[in-house]
Amino acid sequence: MPLSAAVISDVQKLVLYETRARYFLVGSNQAQTKHRVLKIDRTEPKDLVIIDDKHVYNQQELRELLGRLELGNRTKIGQKGSSGLSRAVSACGIVVPGLGFSCRRVPSEDG
Repeated sequence: MPLSAAVISDVQKLVLYETRARYFLVGSNQAQTKHRVLKIDRTEPKDLVIIDDKHVYNQQELRELLGRLELGNRTKIGQKGSSGLSRAVSACGIVVPGLGFSCRRVPSEDG
């Protein structure tokens, strides 16, 4: 199976980032060496638009992607509203055979 079509079988950490136009849900394996991204459109009021980014990112690629999103979504000085990319929620969990997925909220590194 090519890397671009690979699936992360054991997602251990989920982080939700947001911009004014989209949510970005990042799922990572336990070692945080593989990351997948779901893009959720916030601008369509009647339809749920989800884009599954098929690429499996390594840690460096994910940092670069998040950096580009931060730069590309900054507001101009004097404009109202949040700027750039912000972390909305972090959670981690574990798959327990027979019990499913257990998840807990993790305090963000930003506070």
